[in-house]
Amino acid sequence: MARLKRETQALHEATEARMPVMDPALDRAAYARLLAQLYALVAPLETRLLALPLPASLALDERLKQGALRRDLAALGAAVPAGRADWLPGDVAEGLGTLYVLEGATLGGQIIARHLGPRLGLDAASGLAYFSAYGPQTGPMWRRFAEAMTREVPPEAGAAVVQGACAAFLAFGRALHTPPV
Repeated sequence: MARLKRETQALHEATEARMPVMDPALDRAAYARLLAQLYALVAPLETRLLALPLPASLALDERLKQGALRRDLAALGAAVPAGRADWLPGDVAEGLGTLYVLEGATLGGQIIARHLGPRLGLDAASGLAYFSAYGPQTGPMWRRFAEAMTREVPPEAGAAVVQGACAAFLAFGRALHTPPV
């Protein structure tokens, strides 16, 4: 986990910088467009992760977010776009790296939800389900994820897991510049 954080930090920061969530000009329509951009990538990534033989200890079924994105889009009266990804993890190691990126987003999502809730008049039931993720269980869910990754990823797979995380960050960066269809 420390290696993942260290070796993906620059890409993480670059991707985070493309998220307009702290922009004072962000309104509900722009927020709905952002959610659509995220959904268009998260849906195929999660579908691919479900097809990989990931370790059961990661509890992937409990970590899926495309349903939350669909609920948010519906709450905002926005259409659910088609899923599209220009990259998907090719194997378990890349899938683990991808899951690291998806799960890491839940931590920042808590800050985003606290910021956007009052600004846009939203809560987890009215458009902030994705960023609220696990609510008060976010910390424990992250710790369980980190523990499972530490147990399940052998040292020799580390480079491939980091490669998957880097590819996922790059895919998010591109998705955030691609208008939803």
